[in-house]
Amino acid sequence: MILRRLVIGMIVTGFCFANAGIYATAANAQDATQQQKSPNASHRKLLAAYRGVLPCADCPGIDTTVRLFADPSGAEDHGRYVTRSSYQERNTTNTEAGTWTLQKGTPSDASASVYVLKPKTGNGVTNFLLVGDNEIKQLDNDRKPFTGTVNFTLKRIGANAPKHGTPAI
Repeated sequence: MILRRLVIGMIVTGFCFANAGIYATAANAQDATQQQKSPNASHRKLLAAYRGVLPCADCPGIDTTVRLFADPSGAEDHGRYVTRSSYQERNTTNTEAGTWTLQKGTPSDASASVYVLKPKTGNGVTNFLLVGDNEIKQLDNDRKPFTGTVNFTLKRIGANAPKHGTPAI
């Protein structure tokens, strides 16, 4: 009697694990299909891409790439972005996505153009001052430059990337 219960228990457990494996495989396949169908920033027109090394409090620097994508409507004052940050001397890379808008004004220059990046998840924004066609510079939350001699500049990348000047807003 005990042996029979043990065998039945093992069979039931085996079926549970088998069903869980089948369910997980089906769910992963469904997730992959949904990811292919859902629109993301990489399927949009790339307006500009910037790369550089931003400061890090406890590492040599953060290799950072910011890609700005056009809004499907064709508007040049907002869209989607993807940022990839790789921490030097660590095995850590983060990818952030969200929306960007091009806004006017800093405390020292009312006509300055600032990319305001708002992540899809989390709070806060990241501000980048547009410095000509080939450079952006990260600003603090008040749109002021960071103090000191640390570099907060990202340079435009991609020889064939379209020039994205200062659109009128």
